[in-house]
Amino acid sequence: MNDHRAATCCFSGYRVEKMPFPANDTAAVSALCAALDRAVAHAASRGYTRFLSGMSTGFDLWAAEAVLRARERLPVALLCAVPFDQQADRFPPAWKRVFNHCLLTADRVYSLARAYHTGCYAARNRFMVESSSLLICYYDGRPGGTAQTVRMARQGGLDIVNLAERQLSLDL
Repeated sequence: MNDHRAATCCFSGYRVEKMPFPANDTAAVSALCAALDRAVAHAASRGYTRFLSGMSTGFDLWAAEAVLRARERLPVALLCAVPFDQQADRFPPAWKRVFNHCLLTADRVYSLARAYHTGCYAARNRFMVESSSLLICYYDGRPGGTAQTVRMARQGGLDIVNLAERQLSLDL
């Protein structure tokens, strides 16, 4: 997939339970989804045609849905990087429906492991960063997988668009 790196953008952000607002805060979710729509459209205007989602609840799936909305009017593709085959088995039903819809309508699905293993999420994050030249993220300084992905992206020289608060720094 590295031959497509210049046209590939990946996403990283918090799972729904780590977002700074509850999932039932429709105004906050709508504002973030609108920001994702704008970010995807802007990336597409810069030549990005492939968008890679890690498929976790929250930011990843909202980003995947933004790509699907953009695909209705732009020549963009949704790529799904699933860290292991049973990733969505423990998702709440509403998130499982979103996950399954995104998988079924994706242009390409990468299943990176048959079963969960220690480090499978880090391997997924590394795969996405190494396959991309742009990261659209939601990072507000919290430790975890998003911080790790942002750090890898910086080390890999990716352009980074952070949809979290403008005053926050990407310094890790």
